[in-house]
Amino acid sequence: MNCKRATELLRGLEKNELYVESEEIDELLAHGLAVEADPDELALGQWLDGVLRTHAHTSIADPNARQALASTLRETEERLKSDWFRIKASRAEIQAREDDRIAMRRALAVLGDTAAMAPVIKIMNESRELAPGVHYVACERLGSERYALTHKGWRVRGQLRPRLARFAEVPLKTFLHAFGKSEAKMLAFAQDISAIAGSIGYVRKNPEHVVIGLAKVGGPVAQTIRAYSTALQVTHAPDAAVVCTRNAATFGSTQEAARRLEEAQGALRRVGYPPTPIVLGAAKSLLGFALEPGVLRFVEIHRRLQQAFGRSEEVFIKFTARLMPAAGMPADVVGRVIAAASSLVYQAPARERGHPRDVRAAAVALASMVKSQDQIPEIVARFRQIEAELVRAGLSVMHDVEAHALECVASRGTPEEVVATVSALLGQLTSGRQPQRADIAIAVAFAKRFAF
Repeated sequence: MNCKRATELLRGLEKNELYVESEEIDELLAHGLAVEADPDELALGQWLDGVLRTHAHTSIADPNARQALASTLRETEERLKSDWFRIKASRAEIQAREDDRIAMRRALAVLGDTAAMAPVIKIMNESRELAPGVHYVACERLGSERYALTHKGWRVRGQLRPRLARFAEVPLKTFLHAFGKSEAKMLAFAQDISAIAGSIGYVRKNPEHVVIGLAKVGGPVAQTIRAYSTALQVTHAPDAAVVCTRNAATFGSTQEAARRLEEAQGALRRVGYPPTPIVLGAAKSLLGFALEPGVLRFVEIHRRLQQAFGRSEEVFIKFTARLMPAAGMPADVVGRVIAAASSLVYQAPARERGHPRDVRAAAVALASMVKSQDQIPEIVARFRQIEAELVRAGLSVMHDVEAHALECVASRGTPEEVVATVSALLGQLTSGRQPQRADIAIAVAFAKRFAF
C-alpha cells in the first residue's frame, strides 16, 4: 500500500468510515495503525465496563474490580431483603434494584470466566489506545468485525498529510520507518529536556531559555548539567553560565570560558559601552572571534544599524550581537537588514496593514540567516508562511508567533511540514498534559532536528 491510499484509509477511520480491502486493513493492523474487534466481544466489554463503572466505580482494568462489584452486590441484596426498604420504596425503584442485581450477578459470572474475559480484556486495553473521538466501525465487504483508528494511526496521519506531495507513491512501510526514527529521537530528546529542566534550580525569568541553551550543548545530559553547575558558581548568572557551558569545549573548561567572557565584557567597556545587562549579555557574541577584530566588527555593525534606522536605542546592542556571526562584512550585513525590513513591510499580512508592527527584530534575524541580499525576498516569504501556519495550527498566538516563526525558518520542509514537526515534538514534550508557553518555545527551537 502506498502512502496516498494509507492516508485515505486513516482519514476514513478518523471520520468513523471505512471502505477497505482485506489486505489493506491487514497492513494497517500489522503496523499498529488500527485495531480489530469481534462485535460480540466488543459489546460484552462495553456492557461489562458500564456495569463496573455504574455500580463499583471502577473499570475492567482494575485487578480488584470483581471484589468491588461483589461488595456492591451484597449491599444491594441486603437492601432488597429489607422490609423497610420495600415499604418505603416505589415499585419502580424496587424493580430498578432488582435489575441492578441481575446485571451485577451476570457481570460477576463473566468476570470469573477466564476464557470469556481474555478477548474482552484485550479489546478494552486496545480501546485505551484509540485516537481521540473515534469509534469502532464495520466495513461491509470485510464481514462483521469492527475496526478503529489507534493513537499511533492518528499521529501517522497527522505527519503524513502535510508530506503527501513527497510520499504519495512511496510504500507506507518506508514512511513508517522514517516516522518511527523521528518519534524515537523526539522521545529521547523529551527525556533529556525533562532531566535538564529538573536540574537547573530556580531561574527567575524565562527558565526555558536556560533549558534551550543547555540542550544545544550536545553530549551526555549529566555532563552538561555538571558543567552548568560549575559555571554558575563562577558567573552567578544563569544566562552567563549557559554561555560558558556552551563554550567550554572550545576554550577547554567552563572556567576558561568565563574568563574569556569577562575579557569580552571588559573590551566593550573600553570602547565606550556602559556595563548594562544588555551590553554584558551581548559580549558573548565576541567569543567566536579574536578579541580585537571582534570588537571592531561589533562597533561597526552597531554604528551602521544606528545610521540605518536613524536613532540610538539599546535594543541595537541586541541586534548587533545577533548579527555578529552573520556572513559578510558589516556593510553587507546591515544592507541585508534594511532589505529584510522593507520586504517584511511589503509582505505584511492583511491584519497588520494600517497597524504595522516593529519589524526590525525579525529583519535582523532573517538577515543573519542568508548570505546575500537577493535571498531576502524568499526567506521573508517563508517566514510569513510559517507565521500563518503556526497561527492556523493553534500553536502560536500573535504575541509569540514572530519569535516562533523565526526559530522555524531554518527547518527543512514546507511550512506545513515544519509546523507538523513542531506539533509532534510538542506532543512528546508534554506527554498528554496541557502545553505551556515554555513547551512551545522549546518545540520551535528544536523542530529542525527532527525534520524528515
